Amino acid sequence: MGTNWGLYITMAGIFSVALLMLGMEKKAGLNARQVSLIAMLAAFCAAGRAVTGVALLFLQPTMFLVEITGFVFGARAGFFVGAMTPLISNFFMGQGPWTPWQMICWGLVGMSGAAVRRLFPHAGYKTITVLCFIWGYLYGAVMDVWQWSVFTGPLCFKSYFLLWVAGFSFDSLRAAGNLLFCAALGSQSIKILRYFHKKMDVRYLENI
Repeated sequence: MGTNWGLYITMAGIFSVALLMLGMEKKAGLNARQVSLIAMLAAFCAAGRAVTGVALLFLQPTMFLVEITGFVFGARAGFFVGAMTPLISNFFMGQGPWTPWQMICWGLVGMSGAAVRRLFPHAGYKTITVLCFIWGYLYGAVMDVWQWSVFTGPLCFKSYFLLWVAGFSFDSLRAAGNLLFCAALGSQSIKILRYFHKKMDVRYLENI
């Protein structure tokens, strides 16, 4: 009997999501209004993915917003919004063993926005647009690992490469959609989220 790599990969995804969510929760440090806004963004992204995922296939105007959330609010908010997007939307699109890996990928999208902000403090929406385009391919490559481990045999580089090539056109469509949506809406989205971030960043000063 062969090793059930699909089960192991799926379980690894579940445990990874659980550990990341636990780590993010313990280091949150967000006030109530920020949590409310982040939850609203997660619901908005999930709704956008669920609706456009049916009508527009891979052209989903939500991945760039997850990226911008991390860019503006930081890694914790970016990961939370990203991870919740597929979890919630898959109740309409279809839950399955692929969901934990989708949560990891979308969460990493949000965290990468925060990483760009930290590494390049003067970066703007053009940098985010390029990163969103790249994520169109990275997302497909990471999800191919799950599909490769579950449905493909033998597990070797050649079989993974052939699977990646088979999905390259879909990845290109996703990358092009990310590019177009972020180029069109990225600048204004950053301004809007920065405005709300500034308004909700409440700090209390002790009397001297």
